[in-house]
Amino acid sequence: MLFKKASQKHNTNSRLLLGALAGVSLTCGTAHAQSGVTLYGIADVGIEHINNTSAGGAQTREVSGNLSGSRWGLKGVEDLGGGMKAIFQLENGFNINDGTSAQSTKGLGANAATTSRLFGRQAWVGLAYKGQQLTFGRQNALLYEQAVAFDPMGASSRYSVLSLDYAMAARIDNSAKYTGIFGPLTAQAMYSTRYDTGYGSEVPGAEITGRFFSGALTFAQGPFAASVSYEQRNSNSVATNTDTERRATAAASYQIGPVKGFAGYRYLRASNAFLPANPIVVANGSEASAANLYWAGAQYVATPAFVLTATAYYQDVHSTSADPWLAVLCADYLLSKRTDVYATAGFARNKGGSALGVNGYGTVAAGYNQTGVVIGMRQKF
Repeated sequence: MLFKKASQKHNTNSRLLLGALAGVSLTCGTAHAQSGVTLYGIADVGIEHINNTSAGGAQTREVSGNLSGSRWGLKGVEDLGGGMKAIFQLENGFNINDGTSAQSTKGLGANAATTSRLFGRQAWVGLAYKGQQLTFGRQNALLYEQAVAFDPMGASSRYSVLSLDYAMAARIDNSAKYTGIFGPLTAQAMYSTRYDTGYGSEVPGAEITGRFFSGALTFAQGPFAASVSYEQRNSNSVATNTDTERRATAAASYQIGPVKGFAGYRYLRASNAFLPANPIVVANGSEASAANLYWAGAQYVATPAFVLTATAYYQDVHSTSADPWLAVLCADYLLSKRTDVYATAGFARNKGGSALGVNGYGTVAAGYNQTGVVIGMRQKF
């Protein structure tokens, strides 16, 4: 088993997918090929208390997937010789508090679409060759991978950059994804013919319906890392398929001793008729075509077993006064390499009729502030 050091504990959402969290390893071989399959997972659950809910009043509840989405998965590799390898990954997300699937419903508001996904987090297969790989299937968006690395909270399921933009934890259906590592530089590109099949399959004669493409460049050397990315989605509706939602991001991190600092920026521009409806651009009941998101924070490794994280996020929605911000403080204590306990507190400040809650837009009564606290534990296998 390979597990993260304490200073990397919030980067599990994507790094665990690429790392070797091994529970069981099965191997077999021939004269010129070897195969390996790994079973891995995370169980994360906590007790949360929030006030000013969208339904009114306060609420105390048990919630799954706080610092990391609860999951189990299989990943495998086969050496094909000459440096070429076949690779695959299947990953299921679940709610540990009730055993239901965590990725069965997609879409937002009146445009919500429902799907049944066994492997809703990831399901892909591909080839790898000397630092480069090409994969096909349902895969993490490039913005998701960037958020995991450059959000101080690691794009955790709650109380993170994901609360301000759902796309920061997006998975893309029907996608082809290229990743190439060239020394300290990593280049990525992604294309999908229908990024969310909850709205149906590809439409003959309307090929831009539900189209998605993205690109990213990341540089990492020594204590410094930085990344830029771009993505565009076309509407899932044939009638509005020329409408788009576009994002551009830039982020950086720097390590100084036990402290690691983070900063990031995301630009969003969306057509008013874009489907699914984006709550960011209808933040106060009126439509806006653009929004800027800024964040900054730091992680402090107080001891090898104790990590403190503090971060703040600010959303500037153009042409409205609905510009909320979110502040988060998290303490994480490692009981072992596989088990940790944590406490996270967040405060969302709303104005101009915005409705940003600690768990995302629409989870608080519009125009009200919200405080949330969650105490939980996480176990990796």
